[in-house]
Amino acid sequence: MRRQAIYIMGVSGVGKSTIGSMLSKALQIPFFDGDDYHPESNVKKMSEGQALNDEDRLGWLQKLNQLAKHELKTNSCVIVCSALKEPYRAILSKGIEASTKWIFLNGSYSQIKERLDKRKGHYMGSALLKSQFDTLQEPKNAIKPDINLSPEAIVSFIIKELASKMDFGLFGLGVMGKSLSRNLANQGYKLSLYNRHLAGKEENIALDFKKEFKELSKASAFDDVSQFVNSLETPRKIMLMVNAGKTIDLVIQDLLPHLSEGDILIDGGNSNYIKT
Repeated sequence: MRRQAIYIMGVSGVGKSTIGSMLSKALQIPFFDGDDYHPESNVKKMSEGQALNDEDRLGWLQKLNQLAKHELKTNSCVIVCSALKEPYRAILSKGIEASTKWIFLNGSYSQIKERLDKRKGHYMGSALLKSQFDTLQEPKNAIKPDINLSPEAIVSFIIKELASKMDFGLFGLGVMGKSLSRNLANQGYKLSLYNRHLAGKEENIALDFKKEFKELSKASAFDDVSQFVNSLETPRKIMLMVNAGKTIDLVIQDLLPHLSEGDILIDGGNSNYIKT
C-alpha cells in the first residue's frame, strides 16, 4: 500500500479513537488522535458545553493537515478527527488530496448518546452530540464500516477495503470499451467496469461481460456510478468509452459530484480532438 493519510471521521463517541488505534497497529503505521491537538481554548469551550464554531476549528484543522503532510514524507498514518463538514475535510486534505483516505464511522443519535453517557472523564459530553449531528455532512467517497460489528471486524473490513481498490476504470462497455477492457486485464491491470442500467434494455451489462471472460475474473463490475467511482484507487483514472458530443458532456456531469481533485477523466471516444 502506498503512503496514505487515513482520516477516521464521525461524531464524538462513535469509536474513532478505538478503531484508529487498532488500525494503526494492524498496519504498523503511526496513530494520532485529533483531540490531542486542540488548543486549550477549544478544550475549555467544549468542557463548558459550548459547540466550536468554524473560527475555533480553523487552526486545529490546519495543524492536523500539516501533521499529515509531515508524516507522508516517510510513512502512512492514521489520524482521528471528527471532520463533520465537507469544508473541514477540504482543509484536512489540502495539498495531499491524492494521498487522503476517509473512513466514516456512522451511527444513530440514540446509539451514540448511549455510548457517550457511559464515557467518563472526557471533555466532550453527550450534551454537544445533537449539534454534531446537525453539523454532519456525510462524505461522498469514504469507506463506511458497520459500527455494530466488533472493533476487530471493523478493522478487518477497513483493511480489506483499503487493499481492494482498483487501478483503472472503464466507463461504457460497447464494442470498443469491451475490447479495451480485455486488453488492459491481460496486461495485469485491476479494473472497474461500468455500464449504465436501463430497465428492460441494458441490465447487468458489466456483470455479464465480466463473467464471460476469464481474464476479467478479478475485475469489478458496476451499474451504479457512485459505487464504480468509489472502487478506484485515488487519484482515480477513468476512461470514458461513450458516444462523442452531448453524451460525453452528460456523462462528465454525472461523474463530477463523485470525483475529487486530482482525478483524471480520459475521453476515449471519437470526440473532435480540438474539443478534447
